[in-house]
Amino acid sequence: MILPPGFFPPAVPDVPDALSDVTSEALRVSESRYRRLFETAQDGILLLNANTAQIEDVNPYLIKMLGYSHAEFLGKKLWEVGPFADIAQSKEMFEQLQTVGFVRYEDLPLKTISGAQIAVEFVSNSYDCEGIKVIQCNIRDISDRKAADAKIQIRGRELAQSNAELEQFAYVASHDLREPLRMVNSFLALLERRNPQLDAESREFLEFAKEGAVRMDRLVHDLLDISCVSRIASAFAPVDSHAAVAEAIANLDVLITESGAVVAFSDSLPVVMGNQVELVRLFLNLIGNAIKYRHAGRRAEVRVDCQPGNGSWNFSVADNGIGIDREFYDRIFMIFQRLHPRGQYEGTGIGLAICKKIVERHGGTIWVESLPDQGATFYFSLPRGTAQFAPTVPVMTGIE
Repeated sequence: MILPPGFFPPAVPDVPDALSDVTSEALRVSESRYRRLFETAQDGILLLNANTAQIEDVNPYLIKMLGYSHAEFLGKKLWEVGPFADIAQSKEMFEQLQTVGFVRYEDLPLKTISGAQIAVEFVSNSYDCEGIKVIQCNIRDISDRKAADAKIQIRGRELAQSNAELEQFAYVASHDLREPLRMVNSFLALLERRNPQLDAESREFLEFAKEGAVRMDRLVHDLLDISCVSRIASAFAPVDSHAAVAEAIANLDVLITESGAVVAFSDSLPVVMGNQVELVRLFLNLIGNAIKYRHAGRRAEVRVDCQPGNGSWNFSVADNGIGIDREFYDRIFMIFQRLHPRGQYEGTGIGLAICKKIVERHGGTIWVESLPDQGATFYFSLPRGTAQFAPTVPVMTGIE
């Protein structure tokens, strides 16, 4: 503990000279050590007499922080010193310290001798120093931290506003762009019908133009989809993920039937807090991708499972398809990223980006584990909350 001037322990009783010398030297070293800590501390420190509230000592850092001299502190009561004079709580704080022994202020405004206002964290403790009650006040300047926090909050609001504007722009742009694309398609079709005499090369050019317009319309439509995921902020409610998977499979009926795929899922998928439409879309995209990227030499098999994690539900969608090389694990979740030529697989490369947005909007994370030619397993976590496993129902093994 720090020993303020005048607060010395009682005299050491008579002992043999050698022992007395050792004890005196130990006390001197101890007091020197704590005095050095007091003098070099990078927080302001005040030492008060617990009976009179008079300041007995103040360290150099507090003098530098507030601008008052050592003499202007000593012998004064805490509330008689300029920086603390306007703080109505000072007397109440002192009374609380005498009763409880501890006081803390997270954000206390103080004025320096120059009139500048600073914010400090103020912590006071009382303790006995060899029978003498001492109050130690530690005062930390948090002005820079508060200014940094304020800047972060401002930048956060600016970023949120910018994101909202970008999402609104994406929605409006994608919505409005589809109309001229429909018009381009209509006129291309009209041109083809009214000119049956067109040669093969001209018809080929028309097909290229129509294909480009259709592809652009699909891109715009997908951009509209991903902007809607960000814009729609509906309240979450309990969602039976078993029913969500079943609905996604029903929506994929044609693809499953045509491909001959088998889709199975656990009979004990949990109830989670979320948005029903978005979670159905999430399962639809993941299962649909598993079937789309099936291996040419074997029937597609997909399984959806879930295991409880540490505060989360960890879902998995596993397949036996073509797999993904490790170097593309992050890239596949980026918007409009494709790993294969357009003619090999349909799509715009936005499905997994939408999955990532949905999972993150639900407070979870999504990742993949895979090896080329050995299938892939997509994992995503959702916060567990208070939802429990849904009642057990007969397992659905998919549509063959």
